[in-house]
Amino acid sequence: MSKKTEFQALDLISAYTEKKRNPSNLDLSLVVPNPNQPRIIGRDDTSDLVPSMERLGLIEPILVRKEKTKYLIVAGERRYRAAIKLGWKDIPAIITDANEEVCYEMSLAENEKRKNLNPWEVGKAIQYLRKERKKTAEEVSNLLGYSERYVKQLSSIARLDQKSVMELMISGKPISVKNLEEILRKKENRGGEIISPSAMKTTRININISMLSSKNRESFLRELAALKKKYNIVV
Repeated sequence: MSKKTEFQALDLISAYTEKKRNPSNLDLSLVVPNPNQPRIIGRDDTSDLVPSMERLGLIEPILVRKEKTKYLIVAGERRYRAAIKLGWKDIPAIITDANEEVCYEMSLAENEKRKNLNPWEVGKAIQYLRKERKKTAEEVSNLLGYSERYVKQLSSIARLDQKSVMELMISGKPISVKNLEEILRKKENRGGEIISPSAMKTTRININISMLSSKNRESFLRELAALKKKYNIVV
């Protein structure tokens, strides 16, 4: 897989590690989830966190950014939701003064570091960074430590709708790049329907190009080769 072994965006988070020793205690009523956070599936599931937080407390504070009178979560939304379920009044938090764009990158980096995101969610995040934040494939690849090829591969997967991804989860199959690409190919089989070979009809077309000039003939053959590749035409 075209994925680098070293995750290069960790410095976005590690820049704040020294603050973890003395985090602020924020009233939970002042903390709000980020509607644009990269994690989409399972962000409400705290079943694994509630028991451990009840027994041990919050080992790692959440990361927030102040926005007017509230604090927007950059990293740690599930910890925040678990704290609410436990009836906590406040929560340890690191307050960053980083801007919105950097905070989004930190949230993506934090989730990726913890392997909390599936390839489709990473693809949606990449899509957001490229379309909304106008970042190039090279900039995103540097942020995530991925090759540009892998970034573009994940961007393609992001075209899938959430319903299709959830159906894959329910089926028990892994949410892997390979499985997601297979679903995408089927859905984009130019209509989303898989046509059985027995239902396909063969049409033969005869074209006489002998009357074309040498230049026009070469141009026609180049265009025909491109169409053959795109539509799987057999000649």
